[in-house]
Amino acid sequence: MKGFFPLVAIAVCLCFRSPAQDGPSVFDRWESREEDRLTDGERDEAGAEAWLSVPLSAYDSPFSTLSRYRFSFVRYRRRGYELSEGRASLDGIELFDPVSGNMYWSVLTALENSPVASDERFGGAPSPSEAGASAQVREYSAEAMSALRGVRAGWMFADRRFRQGFRLSFASGTFGGRWAVSGALSRRWGFDRHVRGVFADDWTLFGSVSLRLAAHHTLSAVFLEAPSERGLRSATFGEAFELTGDRLYNPAWGMWRGRVRSARVRTARMPLGMLSWRYDPGGDFSMTVSASGLWGESAVTSPDWYDASNPYPDYYRYMPGFYADATVGGAVGEAWRSGDVRYTQVDWNELCRTNVPDGTARYVVGSSVDRLCHFQAAAFFSYRLAPRTELSGGARGCLQRTRRFRRLEDLLGAAALLDVDPYLAGDPVFGDRADNDARCPGRRVGEGEPYGYLYDLCARSCEGWATLSSGSRNGRWSGYAGLRVSGTVFFRRGHYEKALFPGELSLGRSPDVRFVDYRLCAGAECRLSPRHSIGLDLFCGSGTPRADDIFLAPESRRTTVGAPRSERSVGAELRYRFSGRWATLSLTGYATRRRGGMRVYRYYDDLSSLYCRMALGDIDRRYVGLEFGVAFDLSPRLKLTCAASLSHDVYGGDPQAAIFSDRDGSLVERAPCLLEGFFVGDSPLRTAAAELRYGGRKMWTASLSAACAGGRFLSPAPLRRMRRVYDYALSGEEVRRLAGQERLPEAFDLGLFVSKTFDLGGRYLSLAGSVSNLLDRRETVHSGYEPMRLRVEGSGTSRSIAPFASKYLYAYGRTYYLTVNFLFR
Repeated sequence: MKGFFPLVAIAVCLCFRSPAQDGPSVFDRWESREEDRLTDGERDEAGAEAWLSVPLSAYDSPFSTLSRYRFSFVRYRRRGYELSEGRASLDGIELFDPVSGNMYWSVLTALENSPVASDERFGGAPSPSEAGASAQVREYSAEAMSALRGVRAGWMFADRRFRQGFRLSFASGTFGGRWAVSGALSRRWGFDRHVRGVFADDWTLFGSVSLRLAAHHTLSAVFLEAPSERGLRSATFGEAFELTGDRLYNPAWGMWRGRVRSARVRTARMPLGMLSWRYDPGGDFSMTVSASGLWGESAVTSPDWYDASNPYPDYYRYMPGFYADATVGGAVGEAWRSGDVRYTQVDWNELCRTNVPDGTARYVVGSSVDRLCHFQAAAFFSYRLAPRTELSGGARGCLQRTRRFRRLEDLLGAAALLDVDPYLAGDPVFGDRADNDARCPGRRVGEGEPYGYLYDLCARSCEGWATLSSGSRNGRWSGYAGLRVSGTVFFRRGHYEKALFPGELSLGRSPDVRFVDYRLCAGAECRLSPRHSIGLDLFCGSGTPRADDIFLAPESRRTTVGAPRSERSVGAELRYRFSGRWATLSLTGYATRRRGGMRVYRYYDDLSSLYCRMALGDIDRRYVGLEFGVAFDLSPRLKLTCAASLSHDVYGGDPQAAIFSDRDGSLVERAPCLLEGFFVGDSPLRTAAAELRYGGRKMWTASLSAACAGGRFLSPAPLRRMRRVYDYALSGEEVRRLAGQERLPEAFDLGLFVSKTFDLGGRYLSLAGSVSNLLDRRETVHSGYEPMRLRVEGSGTSRSIAPFASKYLYAYGRTYYLTVNFLFR
């Protein structure tokens, strides 16, 4: 906590005056993702006759403005909520994967680099195309007629993740009285300057055509894609960072034929096509109908090994701390400190030497592939029932099939791979049932072919929602009430007959797993005066779990986690907002409780010496906190914005764990995990940020920002908080090591942004640059996690048990980002 509250105090003490912000430059939209999104100046203050058609939470608060991008140096989730609790849509088409629980990030990336209209907010306030959410809500409209006419071109330079890139976009505006066209193309590529093995080659492609069919009818066609290839870095033990002397050490690469080769490469190519029709007569009623198709695949490569040693250099048995013999441990440590790549990196040459050119591979490189086929249709409307009353709503339905398999990418010099389960090699009981597909025993796999597993996870869903909003005649009161009801069906279809689980246990279609869920929300807003407002949002409902947490081991069998249930939630948010001539202030308190959550873990259970699946159910989490933001005009061109948050995110009960053996599906243990009172973790409990922004004459802009994050805890591994583990310990010290929740140090970041725009007679040239981590602090832990492994030694009264050391990722040191942009209108 040292240094945290002084920063908050300084930020608050500085904020006794405040400003209206200069309007955004013509390049704000382009710079929003790399630097910060400039707000549009003071919001229009409605007078006594103003009607609030949506709650105040729809407006950007000072806290939202700062928190959106200022905490990228740590793993940060606003209010601690999971990203899956947010919503994103394109003309009513939901950009969410019900199987994995993630957004379609490649689609969002393409939209953020395209000339589309967007609205982003945080909170439960509904809109015509969405019934609200607990976390962030993003809505995009790709109608070409709404895009600002002009051509934009730019070049970018960076030293992290990629080196350079370009982007082009254009919008024609309406021509011929009926047509409008817009498009965008961008690419970023190059190797990371700070972390070896990390690189990027990302493209985005966007095109939209709109046709005005009649006076009030518009038809739009949209196509977008964001193919990408990225080399990833891996978290590792603190011991490896100390031995190499490099906080950005990456174990997931090695030298191959004189070049750096990454062991973990993520590729994605998922194009989306959409057709939408909009009816808007300009009166009390408007309606949009959309249909879309998304297809393609994403994959992540990694090595596989069969009856051979783990190829990763940071495997715990290769670390000096593993050896009881100090002489051996010292020799290994010296090899690490000397930078011997045979110890510190993946030795691709040794893997090839181990493989026999004319025999079965012992090492290969494969990729875990998700191949999607997604169809969706949506319709939503807005209808003004009375001068101050509006009804909005819609319906949405989707079909999705996700095919998953391992694909053989590189045999590393071998002739073929035998498609068997590597964990059953030499097993005295199940060794004769190692075939991954019993219908093709002894199958030999070549490059480009699937192996290991092959199955589909399918989802069908439909939902409908309606919201009624109204306001008082004098504009002092407004309120809304909304309801969303949805139904979802999941099933698995296996294409391999696993020898361990013959017949319909692994092959063919599983029974349907059905869910019916709802969300009920209501809110009210009161203007105490033209400058002071208070608001209250309430919600309750249930949410469908992701398919990955419904099926226990979909790679091998169709078994579900008992009786899957929806997660139930209830929450409230109370807001106060002051909007004056010189200052804008917001204060928000919130409380959310989620019960009945589920999650599935796969790990090696050291107590039973088995690979296992843990089905964790009845997860109870509570989120309570405060958010404060204030913005002041120190002068007509100088603005200071400050924000702070305080939260308490904990487990409210002990979830129930059921542990099953991967070998035969038998139950190993059923018992509670003693997590009550533990912090949920993976996001700071306390944050503070401040930004001083200067909007000078002749279109100069500069800002200096500071941010810090405290109260950071690693998410607790449930296995380490079970009685079966505590009972193995022989001392209170061992129990404390197992049960203690690791706290990460506080983190601080200082950033600088400068831009200059030149008016070239109706054309504009913009130069912009930003520096992150200006002080070059290299000790900041970005994130980490607790492994589910345990170190068990000895037996009887001489036994001991200890948790594996946590793994970390460190934040980058000082980095830069530069852009040169042109705008032609």
